Amino acid sequence: MSVDAAAQLTQFVRDLPEASLKKLAATIELDRGENRYGLPHDAIMRILRPRLAEIRAPRIFTPQRILCVPFEDMLVIKDEGYKETGHILRASIMPMWSLLTEELIPEDWPALAEEFAESQKADQEDRRDASASAIWHSAAEALGAWVAEQEADPEVLRRAIKKLGGTRVIEDIKEMAYTLEIADTLEAAKAGLPRKPILNLSQEQVVILKRYYDQVVEQNPGRELYFMLAIMGRLLQPFPILKLVRAITRKLDDTLASRSDLATVGNKVIRALEEDAEKVARVAEETDSTEEELMSRTRRFAAAFKGITTDIGIRRDGDWGKRMYACRTMVSEAVEHMILSDATQVVLSVLPKSGTRATADFSKEPDENRFERSERRARAIGEAMGIAEEIGLQSACASTVNELRKDLNNYAARIIARLPKTEDHERGNARAHLACAVRLIELITNSDEADLLRRRGNAALDKKTMS
Repeated sequence: MSVDAAAQLTQFVRDLPEASLKKLAATIELDRGENRYGLPHDAIMRILRPRLAEIRAPRIFTPQRILCVPFEDMLVIKDEGYKETGHILRASIMPMWSLLTEELIPEDWPALAEEFAESQKADQEDRRDASASAIWHSAAEALGAWVAEQEADPEVLRRAIKKLGGTRVIEDIKEMAYTLEIADTLEAAKAGLPRKPILNLSQEQVVILKRYYDQVVEQNPGRELYFMLAIMGRLLQPFPILKLVRAITRKLDDTLASRSDLATVGNKVIRALEEDAEKVARVAEETDSTEEELMSRTRRFAAAFKGITTDIGIRRDGDWGKRMYACRTMVSEAVEHMILSDATQVVLSVLPKSGTRATADFSKEPDENRFERSERRARAIGEAMGIAEEIGLQSACASTVNELRKDLNNYAARIIARLPKTEDHERGNARAHLACAVRLIELITNSDEADLLRRRGNAALDKKTMS
């Protein structure tokens, strides 16, 4: 699309009434598959989207896309080499689509797809929802019957595996069918949640999810797991799903859950925690990694560890407990190795020294590179102290912080004592050295202590006495 054409289209879009804009967007999106008009769909939609966002227009779905919405949060790109419950390969969508539309419901599908497309063009929400539900119901019924047929006859299954490209595709289609069975309930539950990724679940949201979970138990027994897996896929981290598990099973602890139908959900949460711990350990082993990278991974682990221990009564001798605390040991060793082992040496490296003792020397400015290194490490130490309980380093962090606090406060005291005697030409350097010490104290302890030193130093530099 030329620059002039894009400019003309942009102005045209700005002048369009909302109803016409929605209809235009629906027409463009729905033409992607058939391409009847030979349009540059992506270029046009890039121009339309800002205005669509302004009017909060609903998303436009193709029939294939709406079919996949119930299980979209379970889709994965990478093939792990084995089938994990609740992970559906994106590559399995096209074999399912061909099977459904060309073999299972070839006569019914065109009418279902046309009705859904027309409902979007007409911007009729109730009609659109009803047509989406009809698509899900028809697909669930057809795919479910097909799966049952394959499982009933080994020879039929063998031919299907060969035709569709492997056992994994068959297993994925089965999970698609199971999730489509509960699509109406699942989509109603999603409507009561924030947009993904969801950071956490509030008590109100848990109540809503529990209500829809109970509907699945009543209307589609045996499909509860897929309801939970689909909701879990919308979370930034999987551990908040345990709040729903707690609402379902009030007496939950890790031993009970590991023996129940909720084991799959719990094990996925614990496995995610293990993966987080492994990522922390890998960062600590890499020679070019930074403190920021390590602590970013560590904060994620700590949030999950705290969330899990809050929502489940973890026993150290239970299966989940053993795995969790093994993870925590891995993380604590990584943080101790990369952050705490040489913390004093790194943080204090910026201070001028006379022999081994930090001294108030204002003849030079602080070394900028050394200060940046000291600042990075001090920040990491302060962050580690804030999550020390979750990563099992309370004692080590407290010891490191207390040692640094003592050394930095002694250094700051020597600076403050000398400040009133500072020559005019040293005042700039003196302020810089004081600022370095105060900043490091601020990062590893708290702002109140640092602020007091800052005010004392400024008063001394101005040759005033604090009241």
